[in-house]
Amino acid sequence: MLKMLALKEKRGDGMRFSKKFSKFSYTLAILHGFLIGAVSIGLFAIMIQWQDLAVEAPAPTATDTETPEKMESVDAPANTATDNQFYAKQYGVFTGAEGASALLQSTPAMKTAALIMAEGQYYVWSEASVVESDVKIVGSTDSFSKPFKINASACKEQALQKLPIYLTHPDPSKFNFESTKNTGAIPKDWETNITAISTLSKDVNVIRVQLLSHYLSQNNCLKIEF
Repeated sequence: MLKMLALKEKRGDGMRFSKKFSKFSYTLAILHGFLIGAVSIGLFAIMIQWQDLAVEAPAPTATDTETPEKMESVDAPANTATDNQFYAKQYGVFTGAEGASALLQSTPAMKTAALIMAEGQYYVWSEASVVESDVKIVGSTDSFSKPFKINASACKEQALQKLPIYLTHPDPSKFNFESTKNTGAIPKDWETNITAISTLSKDVNVIRVQLLSHYLSQNNCLKIEF
């Protein structure tokens, strides 16, 4: 009898344990399902947001992704020798400075003439113009018209690069660069030289040839070409 009661009690405890285990398993299953669902919903929401951001973000263009190559602006001096034609009133040409100087001192009429060195020779010019008729005297045996150009392409200074253009102006007294407003563009001692030469002559062609003689002797980058 006692054995039967003991057996029943064991069965009853087993049933209670089974019930408790079943309830615990059921609770765990619910929690497990809830967690899986929550994680899945969270991942889904993150994916949706990522897709929205991907749609809203503009596609990268070539200008955004590629750095354009830097282009350095280099202002190369223009070859002014081919752009500005001048004409000189020439009296003679010498292989040495002595002969040219002797001609300059030969007569009072030569006091306004200038010594020009070009291509290894010495030229005596009294005038320079952009118009040939200004320096050419019909029937004259003492002088003749000599066409030439000024090449300033080897000069680094802006003022010297532009010298051939400045010298084309019909009135050297206007060479004060009022339009450019850039004092750096004025050749060295430009205004002083014009003032000094003007005391010698008011003739624009004389002033031009004297300016040319001065700047040629001071700057090797300036060349006379025939």
